[in-house]
Amino acid sequence: MNNLNSDEVIQVAMEIGENPESKNVDRLYVLKIFDKRKYYEQRALNIALKSLSIFITEIGDELDLYRIVPFIENVDMLNTIQSELFSIFENDNFNTKSREYAFGKWLVIDPKEKLQHIIDNFSEIKQNSAKESIIARIIIGWKGSIIEELKLLIEKEGGAKAKHIVARSREKEEKNEQIASEKKQQNVQKQYSNADLVEKICTLREKINDVTKSNQDFGFSLFPPNEAMFSQLKTANDNASLMKACVGLREIIQNLNNELANHGLIPEEIKSILPNTAEEDINKSLNKLFLYFHSKKYKINNDIFGLKLLNQLVGLLGAHPQSEKEKLIKKLTALNLYKAFQEEEWATIHQSLLEQYDKSLNLLFDAVKLKKSEE
Repeated sequence: MNNLNSDEVIQVAMEIGENPESKNVDRLYVLKIFDKRKYYEQRALNIALKSLSIFITEIGDELDLYRIVPFIENVDMLNTIQSELFSIFENDNFNTKSREYAFGKWLVIDPKEKLQHIIDNFSEIKQNSAKESIIARIIIGWKGSIIEELKLLIEKEGGAKAKHIVARSREKEEKNEQIASEKKQQNVQKQYSNADLVEKICTLREKINDVTKSNQDFGFSLFPPNEAMFSQLKTANDNASLMKACVGLREIIQNLNNELANHGLIPEEIKSILPNTAEEDINKSLNKLFLYFHSKKYKINNDIFGLKLLNQLVGLLGAHPQSEKEKLIKKLTALNLYKAFQEEEWATIHQSLLEQYDKSLNLLFDAVKLKKSEE
């Protein structure tokens, strides 16, 4: 039949399905042909209804039911067989799978109305343990207020078997909810795995501010309040989020008190201290920090405790221009991050950048404390 064109196949299938001498297995086969070709005319529906009638009369196998009912459902005529479905559910001669399937499809026709019918007639239904158990097994996979009402009714008034089914379902739901909750918590912890490190950095910045405010060489907080630190809490999980994090981190590194410009050094002194620095870069924040520390006789290297390298790297990662690729590779290599960059370990890179910032701040803190202790 598959070698025939669609019209011929439908015609042959119709002849087989309508032939009173045909076996029900043949009718089931032609329903498959109709379904495959989306042929849902009344004559096809009549064949399906005939198959269902024979299934009920002969107490057929559930596999037959799995073919008949979906076809009728595809024709959008499931409501026309609701009495047949309910009769299969109630008939102890059918196997459990057929009864469960029929009951589930019966519920689909009008869930609210059907469930209310079960609730209203529960005192009678529960007299049959098999029927009650089938209902319990089907409804545990459903959600809704009326479903919950029926579950509570079974738990309160139902038989032991049905109660056990609902109880096991509750346990499974609670376990799944717990697993989902734990997974969600793990995801949150993973997503915000920088939280402890960011808190450590914030505390360290506050300590440095406390020292510089009380130090006669400064008399002001080195770091102004900066809400950009909160942007570092969420761990970078792709290149785009790493770029965003680097833009924020660069702002944090560069956001220093403008009072640092009051170092009192004259241009000639500045040129001798920063001979390779372009004139337009003299007033950049890290250079002002370097000059201020130098003017106050603090021990400070040209890399400014690693802040200069870090600032350059996050700047490159934040903009990521192809023209600066060689420079980027060089800076990444200097901090042992090139392999992580090649393997796209964005979270590792983000955390390492914050760790480097923390390390630089600790060196800065030590330098300020040491000078203060010498006063």
